[in-house]
Amino acid sequence: MTQLLDGVAALTATLEQQRDTMVSMLDLARREERAIVGGDVEALTKLTDEREGLLELMAALESERMTALVAIGGSVGLPTGSLTLTRVAEVAGPAAESLASVGMELRQRAAAVRDANARNALLLRTSRDIVDRWLQYLRSLMTSVLYDAGGRTAEAGRRTQLDRSA
Repeated sequence: MTQLLDGVAALTATLEQQRDTMVSMLDLARREERAIVGGDVEALTKLTDEREGLLELMAALESERMTALVAIGGSVGLPTGSLTLTRVAEVAGPAAESLASVGMELRQRAAAVRDANARNALLLRTSRDIVDRWLQYLRSLMTSVLYDAGGRTAEAGRRTQLDRSA
């Protein structure tokens, strides 16, 4: 029973840390959005470094979560792969309510981060599309000042309406 309670306590603590990390990731996504809208490439670069640190922390916490699940599974004789938070809460006794609450908060924060990241990805795609269109436009303007193999501008060989009507 002690191994089960210790495993549930460790799992709850890990889920709390994951939830708190998701809160940090949501704050980061909001700052990224402001940097994207503001065109602040320097801030985006710094935020990317911060994101990498948070993702590394989440990976470490996920490893801790799996370790806690292995301990819980071993104590109740269930395979780790079949242990969901609902199933763990069923065997967790007095810690079930706290575990379920933290799990729900974590899912909510993860959904908010997913939505914020999707918004940022859309903003970046839109920005990239606008830049691509501007580049195409500028290239079309530049064709009149580019030289061909004979040393003439690309437009020099073509007659315009003004040339024909004058």
